[in-house]
Amino acid sequence: MPTFGDGVDAVTAFAGAAIAGIALFVPFTSRSSTVIDTPYQVAGWANSVPRATTLGLIVAVVVAALIRPGLDWLVAACAAAALGFNYFVGHTMDSAEVLTTQNYVNALFGGVIFGALCLCSLRLRWAAAGFALGSVVVFVYGEVIALVTENMLTTTDRAVHSPSGLIIAAVVLLAVNTVRHRHTIKPPAGPSATAELPMIPIVAATVLSLSLLLATEWLQREFAEGPQGFWRIALAVTVTVVAAFVAATLLPGRDGAGVLVAVSLAAAGDSVIDGPSLGWKIVLVLGAAAAGILAGQRWASPWAALCFVAAICVFVTFSARLPWTFAWTAGALALAVVAGYVFGSIRVAHGPSAVLGLGAVYLPSILWSIPTGLRNWPTGAAPVSEATAGRVALAITIGGAAALLLLYRIRSDEPAPAA
Repeated sequence: MPTFGDGVDAVTAFAGAAIAGIALFVPFTSRSSTVIDTPYQVAGWANSVPRATTLGLIVAVVVAALIRPGLDWLVAACAAAALGFNYFVGHTMDSAEVLTTQNYVNALFGGVIFGALCLCSLRLRWAAAGFALGSVVVFVYGEVIALVTENMLTTTDRAVHSPSGLIIAAVVLLAVNTVRHRHTIKPPAGPSATAELPMIPIVAATVLSLSLLLATEWLQREFAEGPQGFWRIALAVTVTVVAAFVAATLLPGRDGAGVLVAVSLAAAGDSVIDGPSLGWKIVLVLGAAAAGILAGQRWASPWAALCFVAAICVFVTFSARLPWTFAWTAGALALAVVAGYVFGSIRVAHGPSAVLGLGAVYLPSILWSIPTGLRNWPTGAAPVSEATAGRVALAITIGGAAALLLLYRIRSDEPAPAA
């Protein structure tokens, strides 16, 4: 049975993961209703989000690779306080251009929180569950809500992704947990110890993040010029799968399996239909995500995860034929269950591998660049059918499965700790 301390750890990890995910994945907004009022401003503001997310994930892996044992709670608390300061300063600004800088600063501190908090949470069972739940809820919210449209200020629940109350709560909880876990801080290594820079996970994160960003932005420019043929999309799919496979092989053992699953999940999530607000359905999303996490902890399998992701892609290909409300609600709940299963089933031997595997779901996928009628990311191009988005996501998932099979063939079957 969980103790009171376990509950504090879980709630703290949930709040910290939520604000970290929001900072990485969801655009910053201002309290002013006149800051963003033109399509040009919306497009420029939105274009900074994939780049900021890329920066944030690389920072998260760097923090996870270099942080000294025992300092993770303290580092996460300090970064959360800096993130809160950035939010409150940003709310005093009245320029749309400033929000682009806010996105980068948010992603920087969000990456620090994500990397540090992921490491300390994975060592504690209930904290790990809380961290996974907070990350999954933000992921689902960011995928199924129309965050960026030309009329975003009237269609977006700005209170959710400008979460002043949540940031304050996270800072307080992280500070409390820093005090509670202060005895885990270890003294610095003596001068005789070797100081080897753990470059491999950092290189893997850089290769994956920059490759996906370049493929996404290139395909977006191609679609901006008009409808595109098969070969451009196929090339972007190939770059995505190859980059994920290279990153997976750079990680030790079979740790890279989580990266392949996460990249496939991100593509499937980007293909799901947008909606204006979750409203009371956030309760259903929380329940579905929690059920998925528990299932992943009990029956972990990357093959099962990829099958579930493929099922979402197949659903999306037929979603245009279904009533919009049903398709959107069913897609959101299915995404919550599958994302929860993926987060709960991650098994790694090294902490930085977990940070990359879990954080990769926030990276931009080429689906951001493929406009459809029921997804509102502003690409400035004529929309294609929803089925096209589903088929592209399915192609990435199939490629991820092939890459996973190859990874398992070239890496020995060594059991990894159940982190």
